[in-house]
Amino acid sequence: MEYLDLAKVENEKVNVLIKDKLKESNELVLKNVNSMHNICAGLSGDCRVTIEDSTGLYTGSFLEGPTLRIKGNVGWYAGDDMMSGELIVEKNTGCNIGAYINGGTIVIYGNTGSRVGYGMKGGNIIVCGSAGRWAGVMAMGGDLIILGALGKECGESMYSGKIFTRDPEAESKMGGNVFYDTITAAETEKLDHLFSQYEIAAAGKDFHVIRPVLSGRHEYALFKPDLKPELAKKYFVKRG
Repeated sequence: MEYLDLAKVENEKVNVLIKDKLKESNELVLKNVNSMHNICAGLSGDCRVTIEDSTGLYTGSFLEGPTLRIKGNVGWYAGDDMMSGELIVEKNTGCNIGAYINGGTIVIYGNTGSRVGYGMKGGNIIVCGSAGRWAGVMAMGGDLIILGALGKECGESMYSGKIFTRDPEAESKMGGNVFYDTITAAETEKLDHLFSQYEIAAAGKDFHVIRPVLSGRHEYALFKPDLKPELAKKYFVKRG
């Protein structure tokens, strides 16, 4: 395991140093991050990074493979466009977490702000606390699991995907184009597996599901994009 103290490192040099350190060891601990922005943005590969304090905006955006754990709080847009891997936040987050996530799992052990899972296309987002308004707005896939209270307009204009909730007032907090439904046996099994994996004290049977209405004022013909992130890497320009 390697350690990297960022107390005196300029923000634009941080991710280059992180990638260099991960060539020496696939486990890295970051100290004195002090709410820097863009930490571990674009990080890929089989590695584990632990951040001992809090981070700023866009933490772990475009993550592809690593396990990233933050022991403090996290700012807006963490996990933005995440492809695979794990993003684990031990405390609270700002808004727009997991926007446009394609795969992988985000776990927030505290509360999150508004628009969690905005436009998400796949993957899992688990919020152990409460979520602000517009959770799952315009979601196109994936599973958003919220253990605590929901904010207003939850699931507004969802195209696809699911929002799992045990908020007793969930029906009164839903947005348009969604409906409140019972959970299936297969969905219960999936939730129980995730709760066991991430040591979350909850049971899938206690949840209901907010699903999109696929007819009415919204009728969409969805397509599944053929994502090939490995091809995009040839355009990567190394800086620093």
